[in-house]
Amino acid sequence: MLVKNILRYISFFLISITINIFATNLKEGIELSQDSILIDYSIEDSLGITANEVINNYLEAIGGRDLFAEVEDRTTIMRGTAMGQNLTILVKQKVPAKLYQEIKVGEITQTVYFDGERGMMVTGDNTIEIEKKELEKLEIEATMDLLLDPESYGLIISLTGVELVDSIDCYVVKMVLPSGLRWQQYYSIETGFKLKEIKELHTQQGLFEQESFYSDYRNVDGLKLYKTWECKNWNLLLVA
Repeated sequence: MLVKNILRYISFFLISITINIFATNLKEGIELSQDSILIDYSIEDSLGITANEVINNYLEAIGGRDLFAEVEDRTTIMRGTAMGQNLTILVKQKVPAKLYQEIKVGEITQTVYFDGERGMMVTGDNTIEIEKKELEKLEIEATMDLLLDPESYGLIISLTGVELVDSIDCYVVKMVLPSGLRWQQYYSIETGFKLKEIKELHTQQGLFEQESFYSDYRNVDGLKLYKTWECKNWNLLLVA
């Protein structure tokens, strides 16, 4: 039972997709987004930098936009523990937006894949097709070159201020997905690296926030990628 619970939580907080329909009041969402944009522009003026420039600084910090854009496929293997259980996560991505993800906890394996049009989740003998808002979100997460031009994929981005992450000053970039869900990314002012990310997740249990921390950036074929990923919500620590 514990293993199944872990798999369910990892599904929520790593894959960031759900099966139920995400109910959003479109009018209120648009009004809130517009208000946020008006506020955020004044913040960008006062800080002397825009959200796009912060993201571009990150791309330059990890190796440059050109090198980032040249990556056509990527395989990541992460191992760690969650709630006292060992787990392994395999993620494969291919341009422009194809994804295969496999999570193993004990004897249970769950896979999620997106072929550019359709998304499926398979756990044991159960296969569920991912649809509507969840499919839209999965496509965004599968898109390898998303950070090169996030607005072209329907995201609204803005700079909301400066906050501390482990005593390090970070620019905070807010992203609003077409579904209305919000992500916040924290980039070190000094190094440009992304140190933290908060994602809103809509699940059958309600709206949750996934809080992730990234550290120990290392060179991998010319690109600097984080080696350690920590999700404090569920005491999850993974090392690539």
